[in-house]
Amino acid sequence: MNRLPLAAIAAFATGFASCGPAVAQEIGPTPYLSQADSPFNPADFSAFYLEDFEDGLLNSPGLSANGCVTNATCFVGSLIDSVGNGGDQTVGHSLWADGTITVTFDAGVLGSLPTAAGLVWTDGVNPITFEAFDQNGVSLGILVGNHADGDFSGGTAEDRFYGATNSTGISRLVISDPSGIEIDHIQYGLGAAIIGSVPEPSTWMMMMLGFGAIGVTLRRKSRVASFVS
Repeated sequence: MNRLPLAAIAAFATGFASCGPAVAQEIGPTPYLSQADSPFNPADFSAFYLEDFEDGLLNSPGLSANGCVTNATCFVGSLIDSVGNGGDQTVGHSLWADGTITVTFDAGVLGSLPTAAGLVWTDGVNPITFEAFDQNGVSLGILVGNHADGDFSGGTAEDRFYGATNSTGISRLVISDPSGIEIDHIQYGLGAAIIGSVPEPSTWMMMMLGFGAIGVTLRRKSRVASFVS
């Protein structure tokens, strides 16, 4: 039986793998009451971090953000809504800012930028806007939510997850609304394959041409072998 040399197959496979574009997807807003509601599975990543502020600090590796930790470094009155604590300001912590929170990831500390990142909006007013940026600072798009219920005294029914995935990295997240805003459960994972992506038409064409070339080579080798025998 004639076979295409393994080097040729490997060269084709390498070329096919490298021709695909970066894969990016925005996620949300989706209901979120606990980490079980996250679209990210920590086991799918080489490293995964969850900042829940429950120690009164923002101290996860390679993560920075503006704002202050509620019930720890700032007082925000009744605008308290901590994930997993039913909005009880006596037992929970979250991150608060006046209008906009920017979350930034440091590739130097992490070793690379996260391929998936998100956060949970827990309190504020409508409309809510969320934007994720790739490794070059280019926007991956804007999500808009209108799920604020006008109740600033706790409760988690309005809490929503916003996030994004990008195979080449996410450098920062920005979420804002017209007034005070509160978030919780910043989460990010490194080294995950982006699952469920569909190759673009040009990629499919390259793949078909490649397999066609392999078929032609095999037929030629078969004819030569028959003639010699």
